Amino acid sequence: MTNRASMHTILRASLVFAAVALTGCPDDPAEDGDSGSSTGADTGSDTMVTPPAESSSSGAADTISPDSGSSTAGGSETTSGEDPFVFPTDPYDAYTQIDRHGAVEAGTAGILASQGLGLLPGQDVALRDEYNASNPVEDANGLWLDEITESVQFFHDSFDDDLEALMLVPATVNETVQQAGPVIVPDTIKYDPAVATSYPNGRALTDPVVDITLAAVLLDLGAPGQTLDLFAGLPLNPPANDVAFGEEFPYLAPPHAP
Repeated sequence: MTNRASMHTILRASLVFAAVALTGCPDDPAEDGDSGSSTGADTGSDTMVTPPAESSSSGAADTISPDSGSSTAGGSETTSGEDPFVFPTDPYDAYTQIDRHGAVEAGTAGILASQGLGLLPGQDVALRDEYNASNPVEDANGLWLDEITESVQFFHDSFDDDLEALMLVPATVNETVQQAGPVIVPDTIKYDPAVATSYPNGRALTDPVVDITLAAVLLDLGAPGQTLDLFAGLPLNPPANDVAFGEEFPYLAPPHAP
């Protein structure tokens, strides 16, 4: 284990290697030409936003077929050659950011991990709302280092004994910071086009990102046989979705009926 000052030093050092990911995240979001929701290496971070009230919509009754370009409104079918995927063009500052997803679960596992999902009496995770509304530039400036440090310590205090019982070698806290720090701080998607796409270098829909992140946080990746995909190869989660991904955009299967 190490003291908090040492962990902060290592986390800050890790920011040097990830600084390039911040080029698309200005201090003033209104200066960014992109819309409120972004994906991939262009901005380095995915965000979830609430749309402005004046955004146009075809209505809940309208459906669009990506194959034929035809739309059905109120039961009547019309055909047009227009692009079936039309996205809002509102400026960035017309939106209010309520969530962000660069490194998967960074806001849940990295902020107030000891509070779980916040569903039980006495659990308070309101601080996560502040994290989700903040900018990766603030991550790089150290705004969330205290919270991340406490969460890392919580995971090791809670799970190191279990890992050792499975004959696995836990990482030290310093090793965790070195392995996972560049992915989580700042919370952006890093992508090197010269390297194969696989999380944490970019992200594919099929990547078991939570299992990979847990391995980076908990395991000594320098120990024999302990790799980033170790947990992904164990029966911790279903090996595949119950409905396969599609071969064309938007790739995801329709949601299950409530």
